[in-house]
Amino acid sequence: MEPSVPSYQVFSAATIARGEFTNITDVDAVHRLATAFSPELAHLKNASATVESGSMIPQGCLGPENETPSRLLLKEDFPEVNRTLISLLGLKWLLQDDYESFTSGQKADTRLTTESFRRLREFYLTRLPGPDDIYALLVLMVIDDIGKDHRLLDMVTQATDDSNATNHSDVVFEAAKLGLIPAVGTLPANYQSDVLVALDLGSKLNISQLAQAENIPASLNGLSGLQGYKRAWDLRFMATFLDVAGAAAHASARGCVAMTEAVFQAYITTINILEDFVHGRISSQLVCYNSILEARADALIQDGFVPLSTSSDDDRALLRLLCMGRVASKDQAGLFQQAFHGLPLALKHDLVNGLNVNGLSDGVGVIPYYAPGLLAVALRNTTDKADASLIRAIQAFMRFLARVYDGLRPEPGAPSGVIERDLSFAQDTIKSDTFRENPDILDETSLPWKQ
Repeated sequence: MEPSVPSYQVFSAATIARGEFTNITDVDAVHRLATAFSPELAHLKNASATVESGSMIPQGCLGPENETPSRLLLKEDFPEVNRTLISLLGLKWLLQDDYESFTSGQKADTRLTTESFRRLREFYLTRLPGPDDIYALLVLMVIDDIGKDHRLLDMVTQATDDSNATNHSDVVFEAAKLGLIPAVGTLPANYQSDVLVALDLGSKLNISQLAQAENIPASLNGLSGLQGYKRAWDLRFMATFLDVAGAAAHASARGCVAMTEAVFQAYITTINILEDFVHGRISSQLVCYNSILEARADALIQDGFVPLSTSSDDDRALLRLLCMGRVASKDQAGLFQQAFHGLPLALKHDLVNGLNVNGLSDGVGVIPYYAPGLLAVALRNTTDKADASLIRAIQAFMRFLARVYDGLRPEPGAPSGVIERDLSFAQDTIKSDTFRENPDILDETSLPWKQ
């Protein structure tokens, strides 16, 4: 994959201007991207995989053998290589107006509609006026997850004798500032600045966590003073959409499988609300956050589910769980509702309390990092898809989440803040055959911060 001297001239704003991105085959595009960004793809090859990754061999769509991008380049599958390159191809398909390639691996009943694809395409066309903008977005997308390679953190630490990085977004931002990412240096100076701000935004706020109610209102605190960086915000919004679009490529690299109609609606709503907040059209972090929860409630009402209100602690907690569960239908919402109301009262009370600490003058709130991904794995790893089996798995996860919150409750006037608790330690249990037969085994999983 890595030539001895990376040939960045193979792919640039100039080649994009000549049509050598949108007017070439997907196979050719993957090879050119791999040559242009070989150091970055080497980091992705070594990156830790998402909690939703499994041992399955993903289907692909490239060449006569229907290869995945990673198999085409490296003869084997690396999850983050597949995820990133499918995201990059997703941009190509959008610019080409290639609906069929973009949605080729999606199920018919959840497929992104042609109208939503048109809206998504227009979202990009209005924000990518020229080849420099397209190239800057490609650079941002290809480097966004390379902080998952522990070697990059080692490089940052060696360069600074210290590092304050707490997650992979912090790592890549610090590395870019230090000049440790070659791709950033290929951009004109003004676009380098925009990409750095976009990385800074990503380290301050994970938009996917916001869309899935994984983070809390206090997570929006770091955005003050960043309203004036329109191009950086546009880059961050566009990178988020395409990151989600490629998120399932570890399992299926046949198009942008994860960008279904329901997912598109959730993310376009979140981004529109966030944009209003950034530009002062929404008054506070709490109003912004609750607006996203209320949008989920409205979408479920349209499907026939009961109304839920953010003014009720129980309803608001359930709405957060529905967002974490990526719930888009009345039937699935009903399963979560049954699981929620079927919890023992004391445990349900603890869960509701923990989910309602905002980190805004009401105590320290918790971000249960990877909760949505682990919940998705739990729902897949059941003996059957009968309602009773699914409810049992959901309840087991809710009990686990209540333990994660560890008795936290809103305390008006208390010192506030945000702590992130990485739940990836539970993935082996949730993926196990034992969990499939008995989800209650999750109750026995020790919490690392309690030991």
